Amino acid sequence: MAVSVTLPALGESVTEGTVTRWLKAEGERVEADEPLLEVSTDKVDTEIPAPAAGVLSSIKVAEDETVEVGAELAVIDDGSGAPAETAAPAAEAAPAAEAQPEPEPAPAPQAEAPRQEAAPAPSGGGAEGTPVTLPALGESVTEGTVTRWLKEVGESVETDEPLLEVSTDKVDTEIPSPAAGTLLEILVGEDETAEVGAKLAVIGAAGQAPAAPMTASLA
Repeated sequence: MAVSVTLPALGESVTEGTVTRWLKAEGERVEADEPLLEVSTDKVDTEIPAPAAGVLSSIKVAEDETVEVGAELAVIDDGSGAPAETAAPAAEAAPAAEAQPEPEPAPAPQAEAPRQEAAPAPSGGGAEGTPVTLPALGESVTEGTVTRWLKEVGESVETDEPLLEVSTDKVDTEIPSPAAGTLLEILVGEDETAEVGAKLAVIGAAGQAPAAPMTASLA
């Protein structure tokens, strides 16, 4: 799956930023939260971390170019794990269907079996989801305090939609959502302080529910 690297809001009045240096080249492997590029604004010079682990497949904005907040800077291909998991049940379903091609009623129950096996797979992935991490908001900034959550657990969010407000000793800014989906979990509450790179929340696929509905179904 391709993950977009976008220019986050680096201050309340900051509307654009200039790419000063790419720390990775196209085709290179990057880890989640690893510094990917350096950006300069009229208020702060900072590094933008990779939102996910994978391969830097495309750089959209070259060095010394200026773009607006929310613009796509690059694309990271992190889909190596997803196809592998989906291919496994498909491979198992194929021989099962070929083993008994003659009887017509047999494929029907076999078709239901993979669906039941596929159900827990999304729920497991939803529990992990896409992490929302605290980006580097300045060269000497090592931590930030969550001042306000703009979304609650269970609410849907869009990519680059403001998710929470963070305060540091240099700047107060909004942290955008790295992906579209549902806010499954908030890991750092308001007025709590977290280090740069710390996981603040988890975004799951649209329509997935947080932990509360799971306990209700068990009851």
